Amino acid sequence: METSFLSSSARKSVLTLKKFDTLLRKTSERLATGLKVNSAKDNPTSFFTARALSNRAGDLNRLLDTLGTKLGAVQSAEVGVRALERLVQVAQAVVETAATLPEPRATATGTVNVNALSDVTNLAGVSDGDQFSVQAGSEPAVTVTVNSGDTPDAVLAQLNAIDNVEASFTSSGELQIVATDGTDLTLTEVSGTPLSGLGITAGTFDSTSGTSAGRAALASEFDGVLAQIDQLAADASFLGVNLLAGDSPVINFNASGSSSLTLSGVNSSASGLSISRAANSFRSNADVAAARADLTGALNSLRGFSSRFSTELAVASTRGEFAAGLSNVLQAGADNLTLADPNEEGANLLALQTRTSLAAASFSITQRAESNILRLFD
Repeated sequence: METSFLSSSARKSVLTLKKFDTLLRKTSERLATGLKVNSAKDNPTSFFTARALSNRAGDLNRLLDTLGTKLGAVQSAEVGVRALERLVQVAQAVVETAATLPEPRATATGTVNVNALSDVTNLAGVSDGDQFSVQAGSEPAVTVTVNSGDTPDAVLAQLNAIDNVEASFTSSGELQIVATDGTDLTLTEVSGTPLSGLGITAGTFDSTSGTSAGRAALASEFDGVLAQIDQLAADASFLGVNLLAGDSPVINFNASGSSSLTLSGVNSSASGLSISRAANSFRSNADVAAARADLTGALNSLRGFSSRFSTELAVASTRGEFAAGLSNVLQAGADNLTLADPNEEGANLLALQTRTSLAAASFSITQRAESNILRLFD
């Protein structure tokens, strides 16, 4: 019975082949994964240091994703502010147009159709010789006398002869008396009740008794623009974040949140910009001036918002670029510790394959030589 054994030189050859096999597997793994450190057993220090660097780089990349959303909200708000500025300028144009129209004037309008009469004294309550006075502002009061046989036009002529007073008949035939200089109009019964007969209540009339169709229409347009301002401010959102509706999100620049920036949300609706609706349908110049002042203040506020948003956008963008750069540095540090050089590993693989072939050949020669020697003793 033959006993199989390995000589010392053969055993060394086997150990060499096992060593080369281990190195071949490791080199093949490095080429397959691209990493020279695939687990903690390869190099514990490099492995855990690289993992820490990669984890921090990953945290920064996740923050950068969130930062992109928040920057989108700032950019959306900036676009909204510019649009709001244009709407405010449209409202300013409406107000300036209203300012060019005359203020409503003090007006007294009768309720009785007198234009079709041939004699004013035929009116109930009006008698021959009745008198009433008309006064525009601080001008002297002028007395108007109604005589028997006076036609409505005769009364109209007396009224139109008074300074700063204009009289006419409405489309329905009622007498209308207006103070043309924008002052108050005072009508007083002097004898009898001719004003009452004409359907006019004696007293003092100011500009609120008059109307301006043009100004009222512009006031309606003005309120319509304010409604658009409200809608635009509500629509300037980005993924549910609306800085123009008062949202103030926080941007974190590190994982712990110790480095952050709170964005400045503002209320950019018409009321938030302190723009009031058209007062009294822009009846007076004071109403128009108030609207003009509101719009000037709103425009200044919007320009302040734009400046603030631009600053915050610049700061956040700079911090984002810093975070991205730092993430790259961290990842590069991790790669330097773990990445394999494919050229080097390829050369190693080729050399190991050659050395393995040579070792296998050497082992084979050794075995044959020993076998031949043993056969000499058989």
